[in-house]
Amino acid sequence: MKVHQFFFSVLLGAASLMLSGCNQHTLFRNGASEYSIVIAPDAPESEQYAAQELKNWIAQVSGVELPITDLQGGQAGKRLVVGYNAITEELVPSAEKPSDRDDAFTWCNEGGDILFWGGSKRGTLYSVYSFLEEELGCRWYSSKVSVAPKRETWSFGTLYNHEEPSLMIRDNCVLDVRNQPVFSARMRNNFVKLPSLDGKGTIAGTAEGYWGVHAMGYFISPGEYYAQHPEYFSLIDGKRQESYAQLCLSNPEVLSICIEKIKQKMREAPDYLIYSMEQNDNMRPCQCEACQALVEKYGGESGLMVWFVNQVADAVKDEFPDKFVGTFAYQYTRHAPKDIVPRENVVIRLCSIECCMLHDYDDCEQNKSFAQDLKDWSAIAPHLYIWDYVTDFLLYCLPTPNWKTLQTHLQDYVNGHAIGILEEGDYQTPSCEFRELRAWLLSKLMWNCNADVDALIMDFTEGYYGAAAPHIREYLEMEDRILRREGMHTGCYATVAHEMYSPEFIREGRRIMAEARAAVADNPELLKRVEKEELPLCLLQMEHLPLEGIESGADTMFRRVIQQEGISQMTEFQPNINATSYIESFQKIAEDINNAPHFPAMKAEVKGEKGVGYTRYEGTFKSTAEMLANGKVVKRGTMPTIAIEEDENIDHFGYVFDAWLKVEQEGPHQLRVATDDGTVVMLDDKEIINRDGSHSPQTQTAIMNLEKGFHRLCIRYFDDHEGQVLDIQLTASDGYKGPLPEERLFLVE
Repeated sequence: MKVHQFFFSVLLGAASLMLSGCNQHTLFRNGASEYSIVIAPDAPESEQYAAQELKNWIAQVSGVELPITDLQGGQAGKRLVVGYNAITEELVPSAEKPSDRDDAFTWCNEGGDILFWGGSKRGTLYSVYSFLEEELGCRWYSSKVSVAPKRETWSFGTLYNHEEPSLMIRDNCVLDVRNQPVFSARMRNNFVKLPSLDGKGTIAGTAEGYWGVHAMGYFISPGEYYAQHPEYFSLIDGKRQESYAQLCLSNPEVLSICIEKIKQKMREAPDYLIYSMEQNDNMRPCQCEACQALVEKYGGESGLMVWFVNQVADAVKDEFPDKFVGTFAYQYTRHAPKDIVPRENVVIRLCSIECCMLHDYDDCEQNKSFAQDLKDWSAIAPHLYIWDYVTDFLLYCLPTPNWKTLQTHLQDYVNGHAIGILEEGDYQTPSCEFRELRAWLLSKLMWNCNADVDALIMDFTEGYYGAAAPHIREYLEMEDRILRREGMHTGCYATVAHEMYSPEFIREGRRIMAEARAAVADNPELLKRVEKEELPLCLLQMEHLPLEGIESGADTMFRRVIQQEGISQMTEFQPNINATSYIESFQKIAEDINNAPHFPAMKAEVKGEKGVGYTRYEGTFKSTAEMLANGKVVKRGTMPTIAIEEDENIDHFGYVFDAWLKVEQEGPHQLRVATDDGTVVMLDDKEIINRDGSHSPQTQTAIMNLEKGFHRLCIRYFDDHEGQVLDIQLTASDGYKGPLPEERLFLVE
């Protein structure tokens, strides 16, 4: 740039600043303000709530409490006008009054006045929250963590912001949102009603709720109806089902009862928008001739369901013209029907429970069927609603690396013309991995599915984790790189045994988290937040690498976080697998390591031939002792490692395996045996595991201190009937974790 051009640019910039300064208005300075908050005298309670929130958060930022007055109060040019009212009409004549349920909003200034308006149920409130976020820097990272940055002064020139949500109904089904209505509103979720100003109830009409789920079983239950009317329930294999199955939808009496009961529910609970007429949660539809004729006619079980629900919708529309009847496209009804379409007042709730969470719908073989279903339903459903799954329900705290797909999946739903979404996460427990970050991202993306995800993650991590933020982002990137590596897939029911949870991931994750902890070691509150995110890694390390876990303190950190967070429930439907059971299990591992018996290396003449010797038996026996005493030897030989011939059609057999196990590094070793039926493990002629007898799959572990060198391993196994399992896992002091490695097994002479 030439010198004269440079000075010209500087002068032009200075002139611009001077001109803009002439139009500056100051909301507050040095603890004082001339502004008032103005609302209409007949403003609905939701807008009164919005005015109160605006007052409270400005006070937290500035130390100034602005008065709230009616339209006659305040000074022109120094007003914060909340809600669409006479002042809005006067100052912004081009603005149109939004419908009450319109969540879109606008905030802008006219001279020194700032105006906030949207639909009176929620839109105006969202305009206030948006202004507080965008202009004053307020943040609500969780129900417990909010940020109101202190300011001496705040001035403005030109303000304008208009936003419309990507989805009409936004249900972030996680514990911290569903159970916290104040936080829910700040996150612009509209499934939970606003709390009333007096704190004694809720503000009517402030949620776009969906009443019920699996409601068919609620309307017509076997307990109430089966004795007199077994014909109301599924015919399966020639018998009407008394247990929790499905309804016989072709039965006209079933239709009549469902119509009357959903009408009754609409009268009793009028605040909901959609009312469930959805199948029960099982795969047991009716097989009767009439039902199956309709299935055949309309191209599948979903066709029968739409046929039934259409009649319900027709029956309620006159009395409830503004209500909808909702039904599932779920499991056996997920595929769209043929030659029938849902009525205009029917909502189809499409469920993604079978999908892989790690990949986009259009580039994953496991998701292609769902992608087609989404396309097919969006073509015929007047209103599509999505039930999505975003965490692991077998063990809530397991790492779920769907950070890249939360947005793309939502975009697919919006492009499929969905009006609403339920994002089901940790609705029962605070144990979910990165629960606050996940809830934040979901809420922001449900409002704007095209938002910048990286910017959102940056915002959250910097505000929530402080100095540990760069390390948290490094961990998230590592999680994405390793857990989403090529060939990996998982739905919402992964286990600790999933192959994506490799030793590399666990060790690298704990290394990064150690650096994150060190970065906030002088801040107890931030340290707790970081330690909470290490809970999944501690659990995985204790499950996969227990010796390393004990050495690194994973067991003690797991216990500390559980106690700090008040975590008890760990899974959706398995109460016996809880925080206490894990703590007790990890405590036993620590005790076993401390009390582990010492096994000196044996003098072995190993000639270098690798493998395992085996003897195979056949016969009917109930223990390995009976097998040795009465079984018929049918084969002897060698194999590379210990394995049984698994065949579901073969029963009543057994093996004796014999080999030298080479220990590479002295120290604690763990053997973990899963067996069906019985197994006995001998090491150096001492019994270390006994899961003998006829039984379903069982697991037992043993920990031993082994000297470097050779140890005699003898395993007796038998199968009685109905399934065969023999899985042996080794965790060694040198860091090895996995099946017995062939390179460490040698034949006994």
